[in-house]
Amino acid sequence: MGAWLCKASPASSPLGWSSLPPELADLVLRRLPSLADRVRFASACRHWRHAMKQYSLPSLPRPLPWLNFSDGRFRSLPDGELHSFQFRKPTDTLCVGCFDNWLLFDELSCIRPSLRHYLKNPLRRATRRLPGYCREPVHLNPDGSHGRRSSSRSTDFRIRKVIICSRDLVVAKVNYQHGPCAVVCCRPGTSSSWSTGLCNGLWYQDMAFYGGKIYTVTIEGDLFAHEVSNGTADTEEGPAVSRVERVIQVAAATTTTPANCATRCYLVISCTGKLLMVWWIVVPEKSTTTFKVFEADFRMSRWLEVESLGDEVLFVSSSCSRAVAASSHGDYLQGNRIYFLDDSIASWFFGTPSNQPACGVYDVSSSTIHPIPLGQQWHLSSQSKASWFFP
Repeated sequence: MGAWLCKASPASSPLGWSSLPPELADLVLRRLPSLADRVRFASACRHWRHAMKQYSLPSLPRPLPWLNFSDGRFRSLPDGELHSFQFRKPTDTLCVGCFDNWLLFDELSCIRPSLRHYLKNPLRRATRRLPGYCREPVHLNPDGSHGRRSSSRSTDFRIRKVIICSRDLVVAKVNYQHGPCAVVCCRPGTSSSWSTGLCNGLWYQDMAFYGGKIYTVTIEGDLFAHEVSNGTADTEEGPAVSRVERVIQVAAATTTTPANCATRCYLVISCTGKLLMVWWIVVPEKSTTTFKVFEADFRMSRWLEVESLGDEVLFVSSSCSRAVAASSHGDYLQGNRIYFLDDSIASWFFGTPSNQPACGVYDVSSSTIHPIPLGQQWHLSSQSKASWFFP
């Protein structure tokens, strides 16, 4: 699974530990929020490994996320332990994002465009190729209709976010060279190009897969639903977005922000299955940073402001975001908090001050920001640029 796992020492526990009752081993495991500690636990002896597989794995909470610094270095919560993976050496190979525990790579000067993009899972040592071509976009009419899809394709696009919806469907938010962004699809390993994107002239800030549809949000907070079809004979392509609908249009009074502020939106699915929008607001003139959370009310086509997250903790970043129940991770996590990371805060607003935090923990109840706790061995600067990686 990785070089860092080889450091786990062989079984050297005191006499009798190998006969620890499975239910007690399960209690111990549930107090280990770190993936590395769980692997070491399973490596201690075959009895503990058996207890982990038989009793804990079906209901064991997912381990806490890691901080991904896009250069092969990761720091895990809660102790800040360093994990390193050797990426490919070419200087023009960039780690441009991630989804869960898959990293997205882009080889900018790849001789064969079909090999330009790929997903890599460093824990499983697995690789999935993505198309290096994208079909030319189709611009939507005001009524939502569009003309015939283009059959031409090019390499003039940039993947800004990727979502693995299933084994046979990967969806990406791309920026075309001469236009705004769109949502495109492919079957990894089989599609020769990304599908045609439907452009409505808007720039999407984030994207999420929810209820069988792809949802995107603009900087103003407008929410769009993208229906994905399996493709038909006349499209001559596989899965593609067949329809785009605005499901929430934000009224001016709904998300009032101070003048001359920078904002960024993130979509997160809550632990209770609701679609949330996290709004990160930076006011450069006052040097203040705050967050607001809204819940999508699809019946009334509006955002409802959430006053408290309760037991939930939201981990948000431009690549991947997730909600976690604080009570499932012992004493480390406290509910009603937002762990935020970003690697592009400087481009939000012209002249955004460098003293605005690019990462931290926002306490919703007190509207205060604290450093991300990483034990006593390592300190994370408030200006560190990273994204969340969920092992």
